[in-house]
Amino acid sequence: MPKPLKLRGWMLDAARVTETPETYRRVIDACARWGYNAIMFRLTDDEGCSLQFQSRPELKTHPNALTTEEMKALVRYADVRGVTLIPEVESFGHTAYITSVPEHAALADRDPAKPEASFNGLIPVHPKAQAILKDLYTEAASIFTGPYLHGGCDEVNWGGSQMSQDAIGAGSRGEVVAGLLNRLNGLARSLGKELIVWGDHVIGHSL
Repeated sequence: MPKPLKLRGWMLDAARVTETPETYRRVIDACARWGYNAIMFRLTDDEGCSLQFQSRPELKTHPNALTTEEMKALVRYADVRGVTLIPEVESFGHTAYITSVPEHAALADRDPAKPEASFNGLIPVHPKAQAILKDLYTEAASIFTGPYLHGGCDEVNWGGSQMSQDAIGAGSRGEVVAGLLNRLNGLARSLGKELIVWGDHVIGHSL
């Protein structure tokens, strides 16, 4: 596995408001001047994708999302200045960029009797959800040169779907989430990346 970095950096919430490459280059320059060596670049959130994923063009994408070549150029620009860009691909919660697309609506882990529930995520055991994430991780790993890939996995209400209920009944909520994290970690490692996730559920034991 790649050697871990001692990170001191910022987060760019590009998935909610996607800016121009010129704007991101100015941020990279500022980080380099101020001694920061990493930027977490949020590629996805409920609002859409800030990168035009070639592997999954059907996903909800911002009109001004960066192309693959624009993102590669941005990564090279950051690398030259000693700033590592870390991609974040939301993999559990914050995944309306997937589930708001009609053909993937069935992947939302929502109780049909409670459609108003917020922060619904992907069904963690659904094979189609896993296939989508594999495509996105693979594409992100081919673009970003740093050692890390961030999977998100915070702020999610889950367990409403019948598929998740069956998985919980066969084990526990903790086992289902651990299975998801282990699968994502195995995928990231197979691509030469170290997986990072937000710690609110893991540390708080609120699985």
